[in-house]
Amino acid sequence: MQTSPSGRSGVSVIGIPQRRRRMARQLHFSLARLLVWGKTDLHGRSRSGRGPAWNPLVAHCLDSAATGGELFDHYLSAPLRAHLVEAFGGGCRATARKVLMLLVAVHDLPGKAHPGFLLQFLSCGDADLREHGQRWLERARAAGLPISEDDRAAYRHHAHVTALYLPSLLGCRCPLCAGLANEPTGTRHEGLHTVATLLGGHHGDIPSALSILQADFGRTGIWRQIHTELLSELATVLDIDLSALPKLIAPERPCVLPCFLGLTTLSDWIASDETRFTYRRWSQSPAQWWYHSRRQAATAIRHLRLYAWEDIERQWPELFPAAPVPRPAQQALLDAAPADGPLLTLIEIDTGGGKTEMALWLAHRLAARCGYHGLYLAQATRAASEQLTRRVSSFLVQSPGRRRQANLALVHGTASASPTAHQLTRGSRRRVAAELTASDCTARGRAVLDRWFLQALRGLCSPFGVGTVDQVVLAAQKSRHWCLRLFGLVNKVVIIDEAHAYELYQQKQLADAVSWIADAGSSVIVLSATLPRSTRALLIQAWCAGHRTTPTPADNQGPITFVDARGTITHAHPATTERLHTDLELCPDPGPDALARQLLTEHGTGGITGVIRNTIGNATALYTAAQQHAAAYGWDSQEIVLLHGRFFEKDRLALQNRLLLQLGPHPDDSLRQTRRNPHRPRRLLVIATQVLEQSLDIGFDLLYSDLAPIDYLIQRRGREWRHLINHLVLPDQAPLMRVLWTPGPDGLPLVADPKGRPTDVYAPYILLATWHALHCRARHNHLRLVTPDDTQSLLDAVYDSPPAQGTGLIHELLAHHYPQWLAALKHHEDEASARSIAPYNSFVDPCTVEDLASGSHGDADDPSRPSHLIALSRLGEPSLEVIGLYEQPEATNAGNPYTWDPQGDQPADLTAYDPDTHPEERRLQQHRLLLNTVRIPARWCSPRGALPPRDSDAWKPLALRPLKGRHVFLLTPDGKSTRPEKIPLSYHPTMGLSRPLRTTQAVASTHPPVRE
Repeated sequence: MQTSPSGRSGVSVIGIPQRRRRMARQLHFSLARLLVWGKTDLHGRSRSGRGPAWNPLVAHCLDSAATGGELFDHYLSAPLRAHLVEAFGGGCRATARKVLMLLVAVHDLPGKAHPGFLLQFLSCGDADLREHGQRWLERARAAGLPISEDDRAAYRHHAHVTALYLPSLLGCRCPLCAGLANEPTGTRHEGLHTVATLLGGHHGDIPSALSILQADFGRTGIWRQIHTELLSELATVLDIDLSALPKLIAPERPCVLPCFLGLTTLSDWIASDETRFTYRRWSQSPAQWWYHSRRQAATAIRHLRLYAWEDIERQWPELFPAAPVPRPAQQALLDAAPADGPLLTLIEIDTGGGKTEMALWLAHRLAARCGYHGLYLAQATRAASEQLTRRVSSFLVQSPGRRRQANLALVHGTASASPTAHQLTRGSRRRVAAELTASDCTARGRAVLDRWFLQALRGLCSPFGVGTVDQVVLAAQKSRHWCLRLFGLVNKVVIIDEAHAYELYQQKQLADAVSWIADAGSSVIVLSATLPRSTRALLIQAWCAGHRTTPTPADNQGPITFVDARGTITHAHPATTERLHTDLELCPDPGPDALARQLLTEHGTGGITGVIRNTIGNATALYTAAQQHAAAYGWDSQEIVLLHGRFFEKDRLALQNRLLLQLGPHPDDSLRQTRRNPHRPRRLLVIATQVLEQSLDIGFDLLYSDLAPIDYLIQRRGREWRHLINHLVLPDQAPLMRVLWTPGPDGLPLVADPKGRPTDVYAPYILLATWHALHCRARHNHLRLVTPDDTQSLLDAVYDSPPAQGTGLIHELLAHHYPQWLAALKHHEDEASARSIAPYNSFVDPCTVEDLASGSHGDADDPSRPSHLIALSRLGEPSLEVIGLYEQPEATNAGNPYTWDPQGDQPADLTAYDPDTHPEERRLQQHRLLLNTVRIPARWCSPRGALPPRDSDAWKPLALRPLKGRHVFLLTPDGKSTRPEKIPLSYHPTMGLSRPLRTTQAVASTHPPVRE
């Protein structure tokens, strides 16, 4: 009670009129802050249900906060959660959860609360929405929001506005923040600025300091007060003391920076899903909004199955009932695996040794003991991902614990065209099972896939995923939304398969990704049968760098290597080692015609023969010759198959499915070890490129291979040891593999033309070194390869040793090409270092938010940006995706002459579907477009190529919205181009895409052939 000047108590010194004016002003601002919108109903979903046309900013912030809280509880791995608790809660989990929820909530505040952004309401969407915008503007002005038409020019990207003004709102008083807030200068709070900069990147690119400074829209005192009240409203609802906030925010560990941004982005994306979160009415109170936010967030997380792997540890027979008895190498892993993690594990077991099952068992064990939410299995190719998805799906039937369903995402560029993905999504569209009680822990899981994860960049957020290694490579590059990729990976166990198959550029990128994963406390499992010492050492060093330690020397070496967080290296050795004997014959290549005759003769009475060629041209030439001679040798044309990387996706999938059905294991997993595949034909000749080796789990009786790097040859030889129960080769016989090489004038392998240009897709030095290593061990061009005994010595001879000194011509050639090889390695290393980022500089100093900045907001793959900001998953020749449509002579469907197929039975639906109002129709349309897509080398569209430039109108024959921005060529029903003078391409379902020979000759002078 205050005393008035008259001495009477109970009367305010301010006076009744002043108090009323103050209360009116407070009410005015309370109403104004509720009228700041965060989202508008662009797609009409809310209005169609008689809901609001716009969602208040505070309501969207609360939706994001509630989602962030659910992810904190259920999605984060235990180690990453511990790091976030330390960085945002001073070690207190409950405090960190609240702080993170508030920080996630303010990702759009104050960014969207500025007039330039708010005025977008008047020009967005349809006429009805714009009318709602006019009514909103009138109400907002009446409530006191200072908005005028002139403010349109003050528009700044809202994420950058948040990065600029948020530190001062949260309590920083550095000169910049004090100037923005018109308050006394104090000490700079680095944690607040770090958090604000990261939130400024929630649309994909972490802004630079210059971009943030340019976001100033000339904020007035009224807007500062509105921002303060909006923040205060959020803090009140979330029960947070803002004065204590600066002392709690100390994000110093490197992994905390991208993972905090990843958590924010994922929360924002889920909370922005209008099928899961409804718009709130501005007339309701924030407390009512918060009630609905929490309920809808919990439902969204449950429906998306964003739950951690439960800590129910199962034994080997429970996880693999079809093979309940572990093999010797598998038993060695079971016996020697450390009791707890995190771990880097390298499993170097020969082909057919059960590496995949070993990795899955170890991932399950680590998840149960360390609290990871799932796994990601990275493969070399999309096709390999398809196969492994089925195996992981079978594994998840036994593994997830009490929950009925686990979300398993297929993660690669054409996942939406995958039959496997659609089979999983069909299961997801059924009613989501209710969560089981503890008494129902005997229930088995079932792998499904919510369609939400099929959209770009979301697949890695799924608790379980199988995809390409490119996703891991991109997670360490400052590309668009790289933090979200990394966030999805570090919460799970990452399994890298076929680690030998990656170029040095990818290996360096993988090493940086491994360092981030280590810093976050997760685990990595690396699988390979042919891992060079240098690659092994690179991965171990990267792991230890992430833990800020150095690896301890190991006295011995084994096929299974464990490295813990202290850098201690241990090995496991199987009780017995199965040795695979393969006879190799070094054969000069007789040419496609003679080779075709030989192939048709050798297994004329029966057998499965595979031929792996390095280039599409050589594979196609051999296939053509074999088809020409097939009838004369009694072969049917269907008994000869061609597979390479230049087929339409639909035809490639059909070919792969056929080969898997005929040459894979028994279709019943429980019988694959004991029963012959009933679909295996009497004979078959398969001619393919390297895509076969990296994509299909099939076996051959006899194998031919072009000369290739030694690790590729050892891997290709493994095709003869797959599913032995299906083979004609007797158990006591060593299978035969013939290695074809092209002799030059000097009698040595021809690896370069007279001008020194490579004649093959692989490095000349590596091909020569491989041939020399095998030739030195051969007698009369024959040798017996025994794996794993011979594997490491051959790898060392080719990859980890300089060329041997000598006086022969082969030594001169090796010495000549060796510097070129070293220069290529240096180029790969430099490119990788320029694009990727590691958590610690020089393995000591932690990176800062300035190190993570990826420039201004924009498209990260825009060629106009600096080259180090262009994300690359490999340094191979760039390619171009083109879509093929068939133009029928007569329109078959309401005047539409375009079809997906040459027969004209499948009309091409090119209607412009809205993704929100017609999602299923659009999904099917995009699926069909992907199925009719093929990749071509980008150099075909170069000035020296025969195709138009990639930006030419010749690639845009149809001005239809579904084809906007895509490259399209039209085909006649017989597979020829409708405009051969512009796009001289042709296509056949059994041969793939081809172009005139003159184009190949024109380009071959400057580029080696393409393997694909």
